[in-house]
Amino acid sequence: MPEVKLDGVTKRYGKVTAVDHLNLTVRDGEILTLLGPSGCGKTTTLRCIAGFIIPDEGRIFLGKEEVTRLPPEKRDIGFVFQNYALWPHMTVFQNLAFGLQLRHTPREEIRQRVREVLSLVRLSGMEDRYPRQLSGGQQQRVALARALVLRPRVLLLDEPLSNLDAKLREEMRFEIRELQRQLGITAIYVTHDQAEALVLSDRIAVLNEGRLVQLGSPEEIYQRPANKFVAGFIGLSSFIKARVVTVGADAAILETEDGVRFKAPKNGLAKGQEVVLAIRPEHVEILSAPSEVLDNVFQAEVMRAAYLGNSIDCRLRLGKWELRTQLPPGRVLSPGEKLWIHLPSEKLILVKA
Repeated sequence: MPEVKLDGVTKRYGKVTAVDHLNLTVRDGEILTLLGPSGCGKTTTLRCIAGFIIPDEGRIFLGKEEVTRLPPEKRDIGFVFQNYALWPHMTVFQNLAFGLQLRHTPREEIRQRVREVLSLVRLSGMEDRYPRQLSGGQQQRVALARALVLRPRVLLLDEPLSNLDAKLREEMRFEIRELQRQLGITAIYVTHDQAEALVLSDRIAVLNEGRLVQLGSPEEIYQRPANKFVAGFIGLSSFIKARVVTVGADAAILETEDGVRFKAPKNGLAKGQEVVLAIRPEHVEILSAPSEVLDNVFQAEVMRAAYLGNSIDCRLRLGKWELRTQLPPGRVLSPGEKLWIHLPSEKLILVKA
């Protein structure tokens, strides 16, 4: 399977730049997710790769072949749409066979390839059903099978799980990932769902306002966000602004405007520098009593708590700042209650102010 390369791809709609000089390479056989909020340019990028949209600037390559202005039907790309786009008057078999018939594939080969791909997506025996006779999850599998039956060089998926309920979405994430690994196909997946991106991806490309702001593995994106936008979009984070007071051999001391001091990794910090601390909920440890051994131990006040079934979502006040953490479901908390908390210095994430 070929790699996909975008070289300075730009697409404008009037005064709005949907994709802004995007440079991106999708490796052979990987699944890369385009992740970002609505309007960030991820679907426009996907449709440029598919050939549904022609970019105003830049070039697109599949392997060594430039396909920037090649029509979609000549790119040998499979596309799974958000709304599935199944023909309602056709059976499952007919939906899958249609693209092969347009390519003048022999009848017996069509039957064989349809049977193979239906077995792959666990829909054997449903060839004669119509889309209206299928569940949402089954329709999603048919849409995926229709793209795979063409044996495309690259598979593009545009938020294919957005119409499913939460439990089914979670199941289908793993199924799509397993299929991609099994086939070894190069795939580009578009979503605004962070959990989907983390589960599915070999790498994630985070987009904002048409630009690539960070590219890396799920672990890199989550643990080492490039800036405040990425830290806030991927996972949950509380943000605290501070200034570097001192920089020692192994750590730095940061101070907020209201006098709260933190020990943090020095990470190339300079005295007087303005920084932002990004604190994940799982890194806020609750102590039974104050400790003189640990760094970054504070007393915080409970602002509110919400029962989520498997945990208690708790908002704490530390000075003028709000922290979010999650506690075991058996813990009973009341607004105004005081808690001792520990923020391990090695787990604090520093991002640009």
